[in-house]
Amino acid sequence: MRVFVVEPISESFKNKLKSTFEITSDITTCDVAIIRNMELNKKVLDSAKNLKLIAVYGTGYNMIDLEYAKKLGIKVFNTPGLNKNAVSELTIGLMLDISRNISKSIGTKELGSNSLMGFEIRNKTVGFIGLGNISINTAKILHDGFNMNILGFNRHKKNISYIKEVELDYLLKNSDYIIIGLALYEETKNFINIDLFNKMDKKPYVINPSRGMLVNNDDLLYALKNNLIKGYATDVFYPEPIDDNNPLLKENVIILPHIGACTEEAHELVSNAIYDNFIRFINNEELNNLL
Repeated sequence: MRVFVVEPISESFKNKLKSTFEITSDITTCDVAIIRNMELNKKVLDSAKNLKLIAVYGTGYNMIDLEYAKKLGIKVFNTPGLNKNAVSELTIGLMLDISRNISKSIGTKELGSNSLMGFEIRNKTVGFIGLGNISINTAKILHDGFNMNILGFNRHKKNISYIKEVELDYLLKNSDYIIIGLALYEETKNFINIDLFNKMDKKPYVINPSRGMLVNNDDLLYALKNNLIKGYATDVFYPEPIDDNNPLLKENVIILPHIGACTEEAHELVSNAIYDNFIRFINNEELNNLL
């Protein structure tokens, strides 16, 4: 079985695959494919004549034309929840970084500069827009470790003891920090826009560990320039990577190169899940997490 791999996976997983399968960088000849962020549109899928199975190296699968893949008889599965702690820790790292001006302080010689005065996150209110696995896990850490007041907005009630579920307008008006935890669908593209920024009464820090297309970049720039929010910290952007001349980079932003799931521990969990499903596929057994 030929496995298509062109995006980064752990070396241990690559070696494990090599011991059982043939690795290829040619999607037109592969039987199965491992995808992280690469777009699999109709044109690419049509070129992959032998492709029978797609493994998503993580949770999000918006880069795959899922309906067309199904039409072609290609099965798709993801590996949800396995990188939640990695993304949660990075999200909190972004909160601390932008609150305390850590990145801005690098290289500064002036000791204890007032220009780098920051805020503590302890006892503040954080609002989660979207309550998936990562948001719930992050909220738990912030509640238990930083005594933060947790607000949550979700289409369906989650009934989590440490999360006060509220309407979106209430969350926007009362949060010191807003964390975006939405999945990316057609209806959630540009969900964070000028209408929402204008309702953020406490001028919060906005943190995005989810998907870049959830935020309207033009509206984000306006919000930063006009002090509707204090700052924006993100692990994702659209398009990725961000252009060096993007005017957002002149504002109070932190933009990381999509490393939320990049920990040894998360990679091992995801790798094992994918490998297990590959063996199941070969043995004609039921696959886990089919989409």
